[in-house]
Amino acid sequence: MSRPILILVLLVAGLTLVRMGVAGSALLSGDEAYYWLWSRRLQLSYFDHPGMVAWWMAASTWVFGESELAVRLPAILASALVTGLVFDTARVAFGDVRAGLWAAAWLNATVLFGAAAVTVTPDPPLLAAWTTALWAMTRLMRQGRAVWIYVLGAALGLGFASKYTMVLIAPGILAVFLLFPEGRRWWRSPHFYLAIALAVACTAPVLVWNLTNDWVSFRKQLSHSFDTPVSSPLKSLGTFVGTQLGVVTPLVLGFALWGMGWALWAGWRRGRADWFLLGASSAPVLAFFLNHSLGGLVQPHWAGPAYLGGVMAAVGGWRSWPLGEGPRGRLGESLFKAAPLLGAVLLAVVYLQMATALLPVPPKSDPLGRLGGWDRVAEAVEEQRRLHPDAFVFVQKHEMSGLLTYYLPGHPKAYLTGSAGIPRIPSYDAGDVAGLRGRDALFVTRVSPRGVEDAAKFFDRISLVGALDRSWGGRVIDRYEIWLAEGYRQGMFEEFAEDKARGVQ
Repeated sequence: MSRPILILVLLVAGLTLVRMGVAGSALLSGDEAYYWLWSRRLQLSYFDHPGMVAWWMAASTWVFGESELAVRLPAILASALVTGLVFDTARVAFGDVRAGLWAAAWLNATVLFGAAAVTVTPDPPLLAAWTTALWAMTRLMRQGRAVWIYVLGAALGLGFASKYTMVLIAPGILAVFLLFPEGRRWWRSPHFYLAIALAVACTAPVLVWNLTNDWVSFRKQLSHSFDTPVSSPLKSLGTFVGTQLGVVTPLVLGFALWGMGWALWAGWRRGRADWFLLGASSAPVLAFFLNHSLGGLVQPHWAGPAYLGGVMAAVGGWRSWPLGEGPRGRLGESLFKAAPLLGAVLLAVVYLQMATALLPVPPKSDPLGRLGGWDRVAEAVEEQRRLHPDAFVFVQKHEMSGLLTYYLPGHPKAYLTGSAGIPRIPSYDAGDVAGLRGRDALFVTRVSPRGVEDAAKFFDRISLVGALDRSWGGRVIDRYEIWLAEGYRQGMFEEFAEDKARGVQ
């Protein structure tokens, strides 16, 4: 085994062990528990996203049992795969093993990728598919072997079956096929069209599910992407830029932006389709989300795939630049070497806080607070379930539905107001809802008079039976109440099911 490969193996092995320790020590977040719900009743696709993350979780928990580590293991394994593919893609594109090592190290030094490696969402399978597409396309442009166009087609299709964001890589790949001779030659080959057919076949689960569910997921995502105006576009843009500085880290972000531009310029000027690909699959994606932030809220991780190509372009472009020319002076070299070190320090702090909650971060400023106290909330609810054994549990947030189902003994159904189950919540259906009439219920909610007033309309009586603070590291995050609702009169779940199916939020 060569020294660079040994270094890569040690890097991946060490990070995997660290991430397993972190992932196994923290409670699930609301989103993770919600996706875990999907894995308990597998479908071809789901209301919010395609089904890949649920299929991966179902396999992991079937083999290793139900635990936080087993639920998150797919994300950890996906991060190892992405690291290896980034290494090899950069190595092939720049003919430089060290560029591959630097790219793998830089990516793993970002808080964005580090967080995706220990939390299970649709992003880990998306990043794995996105990187596989870059890897296959790079090899296709360099080697010209037909096998790579089929790997590319499969990656594109499976990426779309992971998260709809995968469509954003398509313009960059299409540009390479249009603008470069080694790309245009494939238009005359039957392999090109067979690979497209393979990509479409891999998306079949998403297409079939949406076809049989009135295209609800597509319409929901389009509404979410384009119909969510903000009161202050410039403030929203500033928030997005600020979060990118935080999750990518300032130096890595700066170099990645430079790398995206360099890859487009140098790739075109020098006729390097593989370099151009890295810029074309990153800069337009980031530009899309920058523009989107002017008209709606953009979560920090949504632009994550852009940095895969950006980091590889930054490292490869920097090392391709003659030493002492252009930006590669003494200061530039110092910043280049400091970028992953700064990122690694910030990521270590995040992992420490996720695993221990020791750092005295104000509760409102700590995004990791969403991991704390759910076991205590479940214990309080379970105590009331023992006192009222016939009562069902209901909530007003889909994340809470997943958390209570996961942390309550026996994983009982936690019904969601305004939803008759499928397609919104796959753990129950309209048949389950129909049997609730006349029963008592336990309503679990964060302190909210409006929520209690809304729930009370559907019961004969409702009274407070418990309350507790949800804490993280000894600091109170928020307060939850448990209400006993007696005599359910029907209508709280199915009444809004039609609106939910139309994607109305």
